[in-house]
Amino acid sequence: MTMSNVDKETIQIFCEHCDWAHQCWLMRKYLYDENPEQRLLRLPSHSYFFNRLEKILQEYWMLEVVKLHDPAKQFGSINLSIDHVLDHGNWTPEVQSKLESLKKTMKVFVSKIKPARNKLLSHKDKNTILSSKTLGEFDEGEDIAYFEALYEFANEVHIVVVGSLFLFDDLTKNDVEHFMSTFSRGNA
Repeated sequence: MTMSNVDKETIQIFCEHCDWAHQCWLMRKYLYDENPEQRLLRLPSHSYFFNRLEKILQEYWMLEVVKLHDPAKQFGSINLSIDHVLDHGNWTPEVQSKLESLKKTMKVFVSKIKPARNKLLSHKDKNTILSSKTLGEFDEGEDIAYFEALYEFANEVHIVVVGSLFLFDDLTKNDVEHFMSTFSRGNA
């Protein structure tokens, strides 16, 4: 096992941020894309609220993902990002190669949503807003492939530095199902 210049605490927190982005994405996915009772969210008495919540969740998970891909250092601050982990780890050539490959895989997806972050989510670019141009579109399944690569990246660095797998929170689906069960009883 290779020792790293990034300490256990840094890697633990980095992995928690990866997991948070994943949980935010899952929350939207399970509440809207894969919800067998989605019709309840679209009832006239609730649709305005749940339409806003859907937009908030969509924008937020995208923002969280792109932040993970910020430069290691920016505007005089150090970002806890994939680049920081790559640049400050004392990785073996094999691990470095694997991490770089995963970063390259993830970058394809991030390049599609980053314009939305830069022009609409973190800033309010006047020309983009006035043009009503849609930013951040990606093909079906690209988000799933991204999170699979992120999971693998987080686990690789966690295994090397901490010595164990990092388990992403898998309770989001249960949380949504519980919410929908309670919500549906009130709308029966």
